[in-house]
Amino acid sequence: MPNYYFLKITDVDLIEELFVYFLIVASIIFLLVVFFTFFFLFRYGVKKRPKKPSQIESAGQAESVLAIIVTIVIGVFVYLTIVTMEKVQTIPENPKPFLEITGHQWWWEAKYPNSGVVTSNQIYIPTGKKILLKLNSADVIHSWWVPELGRKMDMMPGRDNYMWFYADKEGEYLGTCSEFCGVQHARMRIRVTALNPEAFEVWEQQQLRPVATTNTKDFLKGKQLFETKTCTNCHAINGTDFKENIGPNLTHFASRKRFLADMKVNNEKNLRAWLTNPQDVKSGAKMPNFILSESEVDALVAYLNYLK
Repeated sequence: MPNYYFLKITDVDLIEELFVYFLIVASIIFLLVVFFTFFFLFRYGVKKRPKKPSQIESAGQAESVLAIIVTIVIGVFVYLTIVTMEKVQTIPENPKPFLEITGHQWWWEAKYPNSGVVTSNQIYIPTGKKILLKLNSADVIHSWWVPELGRKMDMMPGRDNYMWFYADKEGEYLGTCSEFCGVQHARMRIRVTALNPEAFEVWEQQQLRPVATTNTKDFLKGKQLFETKTCTNCHAINGTDFKENIGPNLTHFASRKRFLADMKVNNEKNLRAWLTNPQDVKSGAKMPNFILSESEVDALVAYLNYLK
């Protein structure tokens, strides 16, 4: 694996360092403004100057000094910003991303080029490795932002953007699409789960396994409905002939904690409501209402809940 996957300094560290500099200078300026406001208020208040003071149109020397100070401060921060940008955007000439994220209205597709794993919405990464993300969009402009793990990056149709991503400890990191992308923009959430490298490898190998099957009546009926109700025109299931990615990849769907871009807990009640009428659950979603009977919903729930 390339050495740039193991860099110690992260984008977040560099950006936070620059932010601290901005904060210190901004705080000093704020305190000076407050100080001089009250200083002149009390020194030259109405009670101390009953008569109208003489009017001075300009103070050339003071204004020149202030202009020079402001120019220097701005120049320093322009320089620091450019230096930080160069350090953050250290993308190799021939990038080999660890993870590819594609934004859809309104969900996230995740591909792992090294292993071939494809999943949706619930995204996993290993800890302790600075990994390279490839970001793009399948429809409109989205923007990937998980504040604790890296900077914000726009995702534009027809263009690949790259950024570094890093988690130093295990846990779940939450983010969101930060570019308005339609009616369900506010519910296009991100959940990144960071695992230690050994646990991540176990998860990755589990994702490569064929989906589970059984011969129960509900499972077989649900499988038949899934294949005949045009579900396969949008949804892929690895290890089968169904490869479309218009909608989320459903391989091992039942192993995911949440679905609908982290909007709902993945349980039977929510899945049943979604299959009964998607627009009642997430208005504007691309999935149509198939007007399924109760028994058909039961069968599809049984089928999807078996995809572990």
